Amino acid sequence: MSKIVFKNYNKCIYCGSKNLKKEKKQSSKTNFYLEAIKFDLNISTKKIGQSKVYKCQRCKILQNNPWFKESIANKIFSNIYGQHNRGWSNALNFLKKGISPDHGKLYEILNKNIKIKNYAEFNSPFMGLMLNFFQSEYKKKISFYRNILTSTIKYLSSRQVAGKNTLQKKLSGKQAEKFLKRSIILKKNNLIKKDINKYLFFDNSNLCWGQNDNYNSVNSKSFASELLDLEILDINKKNHIKKLDIFGIFHTLDHTFEPSKILNFALDKSKYVIVYCHVNEKIEKQHLFSITREFLKYLNKKGIYTFDLTNLIGKHYSEPEMYFLCSKNKTLINKIKI
Repeated sequence: MSKIVFKNYNKCIYCGSKNLKKEKKQSSKTNFYLEAIKFDLNISTKKIGQSKVYKCQRCKILQNNPWFKESIANKIFSNIYGQHNRGWSNALNFLKKGISPDHGKLYEILNKNIKIKNYAEFNSPFMGLMLNFFQSEYKKKISFYRNILTSTIKYLSSRQVAGKNTLQKKLSGKQAEKFLKRSIILKKNNLIKKDINKYLFFDNSNLCWGQNDNYNSVNSKSFASELLDLEILDINKKNHIKKLDIFGIFHTLDHTFEPSKILNFALDKSKYVIVYCHVNEKIEKQHLFSITREFLKYLNKKGIYTFDLTNLIGKHYSEPEMYFLCSKNKTLINKIKI
């Protein structure tokens, strides 16, 4: 591997400004992710420490510079820790224990104030509210969810027939048919009351978990498409989706090299966009950039109206995070604030 792992990011990754000012506060903490990166890339703590935090003086995001070049970022999110541990933990905690991802009262607040018929999320299917919608459609006991987890995993795994002989393939096909009939994806079983049209948009960014985001050899997107009955769409291609009611970006805006493009896409496609993100002033080295609370003022100046929900949803935070709702329609935001 080339010893060159860093590149300079002298422009703001969000707004493109060159006016970046070095921050006084610099994080020197290590964590699981950084230790894995150092080991797999065979680089030192000193090398990691060369990356410093800068604040964009225009949009106020924080950005590490220098930081990993794109090919290295791809290796980090595909190989070094290719599985999105937090996303899969959310899915398994729900399906095995009935515990939904912790977003406080966010789901209830949005459902109360917005008529939701068309809902989308970006890049990660288990970080946001998809499981909440699933639970509202399948009001079943926890044993049902466990059976769905098992049958969906077995069905998708049975399609992996490389290296198997003809008899094994035939048996695999019969098993797959059995699991398919047991799964929720056949509407004739009448297990589902589909109230919400659900979509997952992806952009194949080198900053996000992709082909190796697997559990028991099953990819998260494949699993989600079967389990949650959602449609998966490439954000860079034309699609038939018209207007969405809410577009969720849950800890994924900082996992793309084109955050401005993604947020504007969501705002153009949807009446409301809900963003959940880190706002840690001491941005850690595994992140290229981080949003700040000051970033909301920048959006407001750009005609993107925001409403900070962080302290209104009744959630306990173990680290600095923020939830904010935004829209290009000021009236819609004011309606939620009432």
